[in-house]
Amino acid sequence: MSVERIAAIDDFWVREFAFYLNEHRNPLNRLTHLFGIPILLVTGLVGLFTANWDLLIGGQIFGWALQLLGHRIEGNRPALLERKISFVMGPLMVLVELLERLGVRFRFAARARVAVGVD
Repeated sequence: MSVERIAAIDDFWVREFAFYLNEHRNPLNRLTHLFGIPILLVTGLVGLFTANWDLLIGGQIFGWALQLLGHRIEGNRPALLERKISFVMGPLMVLVELLERLGVRFRFAARARVAVGVD
């Protein structure tokens, strides 16, 4: 689906999830995000709250390296460089994909996948 057609989707969450999925079509890219984003969040929070700068810096370097590897595989730039809401959509994608593996279904995610043609 073209970016213009995605932009025309009237439901905010479907549209934003579709934009994000459009930049993350490759399953290996999404897999790097399934690991990299939680690493970024956990090491960021734990590192800050415990003032463990080695954990914070090391986790951020490793987590971002995974993200960049995924986008190298995908052949595109990280979505957050163009759409700042991707800082929210990345963790949301991880949460949705993990919960869906447990059997929870999200209508907005299903509609976005159909719109973009991503499984």
